[in-house]
Amino acid sequence: MAKLLGLLCAIIATINIAYAEDILLETINENSALIQLNRMSPRSVPIELEPFDLEDKLNLPKVSVYNNVISYHSQPFGNKWGRPTNVHETIHGINNSVSNIKDGYRAFYVGKGKAIWIKEPNITMGDIISYIPEPIRGYRFRLYFSIQRRTWDRVALYPMDEWTAYIGGAECAVEDHTYHGLDATKYQSGQYKIAQTKRTDEVSGSLEFAIYCTALAMCIKDKDKEYWNNYNEFKYAMKFFLVKAEQIFFTGKDIFPSEKQDILLEALRTHDQARPMRKFLIEEFDGVFIQ
Repeated sequence: MAKLLGLLCAIIATINIAYAEDILLETINENSALIQLNRMSPRSVPIELEPFDLEDKLNLPKVSVYNNVISYHSQPFGNKWGRPTNVHETIHGINNSVSNIKDGYRAFYVGKGKAIWIKEPNITMGDIISYIPEPIRGYRFRLYFSIQRRTWDRVALYPMDEWTAYIGGAECAVEDHTYHGLDATKYQSGQYKIAQTKRTDEVSGSLEFAIYCTALAMCIKDKDKEYWNNYNEFKYAMKFFLVKAEQIFFTGKDIFPSEKQDILLEALRTHDQARPMRKFLIEEFDGVFIQ
C-alpha cells in the first residue's frame, strides 16, 4: 500500500508541476504532429509545436520530472550536485547530441521524451547583447554572454539551450521539494559539502533566461526579418518555453527564495530601460511574465 501511495503521489506531482509536459503528451494527434497547448492557463493563445520522439535509453518509469529527463540519455550527468543539476545537465546532453545530426538546426527537449527542431537564425550571440539592458542582466550574464560566447557566438540559439535546461532543473527541484520530500538545496560532493545549504535559487534561471531569450527574439525580429516573418516554429517554441518558465518560476520562487531573482523580476516589470522588452512581450507573447 505504501508503494502504491508513493506511486500515486509521484503521478500527481507530474500532473501538477510539469503540467505543460502532460498537456504535450495528452494532445498529440495520432495522425499529426500538431500540438495545441490551449489549456496552458492563464495563457490561452494556442501553441503549435511539431515534436518528434526520442529514443528511451534507460526505460525508467515515467513518474517524475527527473525520470522523464534522465531516461532519454544514455549517460546522465549524475547526482553529484543534486537531482535538479543532473536534470539540467542531462537536458544539455540530449539537446546537443540530437542537434549534431541535423545541420543548421538545434534540437530542444520539450518533455515526455519529445524534442523539437528549431532552425538557426542569421544572427550571433553578440548581436543579442544590446537588447539586454544592464538592469535586467542577472548574475549569470557574464558567464554566458562573455565567457561562453567565445565558444558559442555563432550559435545564436545557445541561450535557448540553457533556458530549457534551467526550466527542467527548476521543475525537478519544485517537484522533489513538494511531493518527494527532497531538499534540492542540499547535496553531497566531497570537499564541497560545506556548500550544501547555500544554493537556494533553484528557479531563478527560468526567469533570467526568459529575459535573455526574449532579447534573442527581439534581435531576430530586427536583424533577420525573413526568419521572423516566415518561420513560425521559433515563435511557437518561444511561447511554449515562456509559459513553462513563468509557471515554474512563480510556483517555486517562494519555495526557493532569492533576493536576486526578486530584483530581476521587479526590474523587468518596472525599470524604464526594460520598457522595450515589456512592450515586446505584451505584443508578441501575450504578456508572459509582465501581465
